[in-house]
Amino acid sequence: MKFLIKPIIDKYLENKSYEYVNYSIDYPPEAVFGDYSTNLAMVLAKKIKQNPINIAQDFKAFCENSEFSNKFKIKIEKPGFINFFLTNETISKEFLTLSQKKELYFKLKDIPEKKIQIEFVSANPTGPLHIGHGRGAAIGDSLARILSFLGYNVVKEYYINDAGYQMHMLGFSTFLRYKELLGQKIEFPQDAYQGEYIKDIARDLIKTYQDNLLSMDNAIDICLDKAKNTIMNDILHDMENFKVTFDVFFSESSLFQNNEVEHTIELLKSKGFTYEKDGALWLKTTQFNDDKDRVLIKQDGKYTYLSSDIAYHKNKFLKRGFDMVIDIWGSDHHGYVARLKAALEALGIDSKKLIILLVQFVNLIQENNKISMSTRKATYIELKELIKEIGTDAARFIFVSKSINSHLDIDISLLKKKSMDNPVYYIQYAHARIMSILEKSNCNNELDESMIKLLQETEEINLIKSLLQFKEYLHDSAKTLEPYLITKSLLMISEKLHQFYNKHKVIGENKDLSCARVGLIKTVAFVLALGLSLIGIQAKNKM
Repeated sequence: MKFLIKPIIDKYLENKSYEYVNYSIDYPPEAVFGDYSTNLAMVLAKKIKQNPINIAQDFKAFCENSEFSNKFKIKIEKPGFINFFLTNETISKEFLTLSQKKELYFKLKDIPEKKIQIEFVSANPTGPLHIGHGRGAAIGDSLARILSFLGYNVVKEYYINDAGYQMHMLGFSTFLRYKELLGQKIEFPQDAYQGEYIKDIARDLIKTYQDNLLSMDNAIDICLDKAKNTIMNDILHDMENFKVTFDVFFSESSLFQNNEVEHTIELLKSKGFTYEKDGALWLKTTQFNDDKDRVLIKQDGKYTYLSSDIAYHKNKFLKRGFDMVIDIWGSDHHGYVARLKAALEALGIDSKKLIILLVQFVNLIQENNKISMSTRKATYIELKELIKEIGTDAARFIFVSKSINSHLDIDISLLKKKSMDNPVYYIQYAHARIMSILEKSNCNNELDESMIKLLQETEEINLIKSLLQFKEYLHDSAKTLEPYLITKSLLMISEKLHQFYNKHKVIGENKDLSCARVGLIKTVAFVLALGLSLIGIQAKNKM
């Protein structure tokens, strides 16, 4: 348990009057090297110019003269790794606490009263959600579930980008298809929206208006309203099927209607952070570590996307009072981060309060070919199509199965398999296997200290350790904002469960041992179900 190791390391550094060093506590690659390992001696050696082995031995002696020796045994490996082995007493005590406290065992203590907003998906209402949006949705929703479970006050928000040129082009594209379906000859621009869904919307317009739009001055506006509403309804339906809900929907156009964009620009002007050049209004973002200044109002008098984004984030921090804002964007927006943070600093808002997660691209593997995506060219795989192929659970799992910073390849054929090769099936089957055993059990007593002492087999101990480590993976997931750590832990628990099951009978002739093992797998089922719920996946009772 890292939370037991860190205090003794920090106490050692304080006792020796050493400056703090950036050490790590990790899981060793092999069990022979312990349950945990730290590089403290190596990083400290560079500071104090001593042999890391000598430092490690000194640390070991320090620990052995304290109560820490009851919790861990320490071994030292060259060139200076300090390896920690959990004592049976520590394992039993922690596992008993887990089995008794259940959810409370995993909660964070002393949560600061922070109001956190997570803004995710926020796909332009110009086309269906594709699998790239799906990854952002799964990550955002999972993060919200994880942080909320731990005790944070979390608000999930969808920002509707319903202003600007892209919306005009959506209305124009729909109107052109409307005219085309009525038999008129049209020229369809390359930057217009190409998808079949535009034609479907145009067909609905014909049912409502027949050919009357051809003579109406506001025809494009009517087409835009119809297209935007239809697409947003489809997006919400897809999100509902994907087990994603939002607390707030915020419209970009409302920022203009309420003059928030204009007021934000005026505030930046009053602070002296704007200037005019070449007929445009510029923001001095270079004063705040951006690589160049940015345009707020173009030569034609139109606001840039940055202007409304600054107003939107001003609204988040200054009007609605969020203490932390987490924006989840596609990785193609990486160049936008510095300018937005610079704008916040210009407004007097601490840019560290804004965390921007850049989610890497998703590739769908179909017949050994990767499919690239573009909304305007309509070369994408819709999220609903993926869900139809592999199901919501498999889709959500695979989307959060790797670090946000890693590209993700989705192998549809693997995720459709009902076999142990499919990671989602592997975990859900572990839970279902336990439920099947529990149906045959008549052990209803709760685990106690005497029962836990009966669990001495290597596979039992390894299984218990994996349950205790879930707490660390969960807390690390919240700290690093990486939901994939949950999937990593669930796979580990499932692996240890299957190893235990394949070697030992849960229900046997020894009733006390049987009930102890039933108590063990009950706790496993609880942790598996909890972990799956935190990434929006159902724990199956039967497979």
